[in-house]
Formats: sequence, C-alpha cells, structure tokens
Amino acid sequence: MPVVASIFSGRSTYIKLAYRLQSKMPIKQRPVSPHIQIYRPQLPSMLSILHRATGLFLVLGLIVICSWLVCVALGEESFQMFNSIGSTLAGKILSLGLVFSLVYHCFNGIRHLVWDCGYGFELTSVYLSGGIVFLLSIVVTLLIVVRAWL
Repeated sequence: MPVVASIFSGRSTYIKLAYRLQSKMPIKQRPVSPHIQIYRPQLPSMLSILHRATGLFLVLGLIVICSWLVCVALGEESFQMFNSIGSTLAGKILSLGLVFSLVYHCFNGIRHLVWDCGYGFELTSVYLSGGIVFLLSIVVTLLIVVRAWL
C-alpha cells in the first residue's frame, strides 16, 4: 500500500529528479528539423507509399471477397443483397480501387523483381520504370473496368 500511496500522492522521485536535471541544462537554440512542408515529394517515395497502400487495400479487398463467398454460401437472398450493394456508386468505386490496387501491386511487384536481379538502379531508370508502372496500371485498370461494366 505505501507504493500505491506514493504514486498517487504526488510526483514520484524520478519525475522530480528529471525536472531538476532539466532546469540545470542550458537552453540551446538548435535548428528545427526540416518538415514535410519543406521537402517536395519524389516519385520513388510516392510510388513506394502507394505500393504499401495498395497492399493494405488488397487485404481489405480480401475481406470483401470472403464476405461475398459467405453470402454465396448462405443462399440466394443474401447473395442478391450483396450484389445490390456492389452495384451502387460506392460499390463501383470500391471495385475500381480494388482493381487498381491489384494491377498496380502486380506491375510494381514485377519492377521489384527486376530490382532483385540487380537491374534498374540508375536514377533515370528508377523514374522511368516508376512512371511506366503507374501509367500502365491506370490504362490496364481502365480497360478492365470498362470491359467489366459494359
């Protein structure tokens, strides 16, 4: 009980010691570390973030696909309900995002396999392959979506 009482009775000895040490330390006018507002986003870093985000979105898409399979197993009524949700604008946007995620993740995965072989590390090659992967992903996604929706 004395330990609990000392914790709740006020500041502990360690916190008091930290405050005493901090008050003795000289205040230095050090420069603040550069923030995101200073740096311009670069294509390789943005594509790396997009690769991770599409991987996460694919996991969420796997949950949607598993839910669809459960609805198929439950019968016609639940299957129709799931399909009616999928035919809304939100469902179409979700399916567009899933298709783009799959296509981009596949193409960028191929790019990473090429890197694993030791090719394409020159700066111009990194930017060129990144741009090609991104544009090719958009084109293939649009082709798949137009074919599926028409």
